[in-house]
Amino acid sequence: MTPDHVSILTRDFYRTMISVVDELMAMLDRWTFETRTHSCRVTLLSLQIGESLGLAPKELFRLGAGSLLHDIGKIRIPQEILMKPGPLSPEEWRVMKMHPQLGCEILERFPPLRVAGDLVVQHQERWDGSGYPNGLKKEDICLNARIFAVADSFDAMTNQRSYNTVRQIDDAILELLHESGSLYDPHVVRSFISFAHPPDDNEIMDNMERFLEEVFPPERFIQTFLS
Repeated sequence: MTPDHVSILTRDFYRTMISVVDELMAMLDRWTFETRTHSCRVTLLSLQIGESLGLAPKELFRLGAGSLLHDIGKIRIPQEILMKPGPLSPEEWRVMKMHPQLGCEILERFPPLRVAGDLVVQHQERWDGSGYPNGLKKEDICLNARIFAVADSFDAMTNQRSYNTVRQIDDAILELLHESGSLYDPHVVRSFISFAHPPDDNEIMDNMERFLEEVFPPERFIQTFLS
């Protein structure tokens, strides 16, 4: 096989990966009736934290893919549970808590995204062991999932959601500091608050293909799979 053939295959593999991510996100949007902006914002925040912590390109790829697709397992949760207006019953909550493992199983079917499975299955774990599905604690939780937890909580606090009142950035930072050492890895919180700033929704949604290429730059993709 000539170098030109390798280059073509690499390009095609990369474009396929971008298309698969975009389609998975579209499936999640259609099933949960949520816009993808939350996942995009959390991904940008997670990558900023990862870069500040000096993560290698391969790990940044894992972090970006896992953050973007953290809730993909919800496409296997019945809509009557996802959309229920009131509190979930114990049985419904048991089903809902399956979505991290279901998400990991979905990514296992796509080799370029399989590397993000650890974040997806652990994205609801908490530093003090109060999370799910496995009640992991501290460094037993992978670093990428610990990074995601901080980014996700900050985004939830600083943007309108069905269950919260929007907080100012300073108030959200104070809450992260308050829960540092309980819900969140203190080292990750310290890194994040040094630059905490919400991404711009308009910039994210202006061109989704360009956004995905920024999150998954070709050189990072190549270093992850072809080096």
